[in-house]
Amino acid sequence: MPGKGYVVGDSSGWLRVKSEGSGIVVALPGYLKVDIGEIKNGREAFTVLEGVNAGKRFDAVPGNLKVGNPGYRGGAQLRFVLSKGELYHPGGIARAKTQPENPVPVGSHPIQIPDFVHQFGQGYLARSPYATTWMYLGRGAAVSGRNDRYLHCGTVSLGCITVNPEDWSALYASVILCRTGDGKTIGTATVVR
Repeated sequence: MPGKGYVVGDSSGWLRVKSEGSGIVVALPGYLKVDIGEIKNGREAFTVLEGVNAGKRFDAVPGNLKVGNPGYRGGAQLRFVLSKGELYHPGGIARAKTQPENPVPVGSHPIQIPDFVHQFGQGYLARSPYATTWMYLGRGAAVSGRNDRYLHCGTVSLGCITVNPEDWSALYASVILCRTGDGKTIGTATVVR
């Protein structure tokens, strides 16, 4: 019997899978931890072990799940300096901004494992293949208009930490394998003036 493993995302970092029972198609982020089951009817069954879909069962085309550890490491510690427009991450420095009239608050924010494909990132796919992978800054689930600040790629910010598209791929690569151990977050973003 297979065992613990992870999702292998496509070139954009996502894998389309079917929900067990309903057959609804959803996208899961690459490197998401899963418990891999058996292949039945040409599909590989698995249970998600972390993130917003933790505990849910899905199935995928065989070959899109791998047993083992892809190289997970400890939680990422990001530092966003508002006055410089710089976001320091394990792989270097990214140019970033937030909306001046509604800035991301000063302080520490948990960075969640990517939740779903964010369509607003599609306009930046030519500049980063991971542009639709956003990471919620907070606890619980994002609620549009109330607590929906993200770490994401883009040129327009509505109060998130918005990273220059040319810098997004390097940031993505430096944090996607990070985990804090709580099954929900990849690290912390500290915002300073």
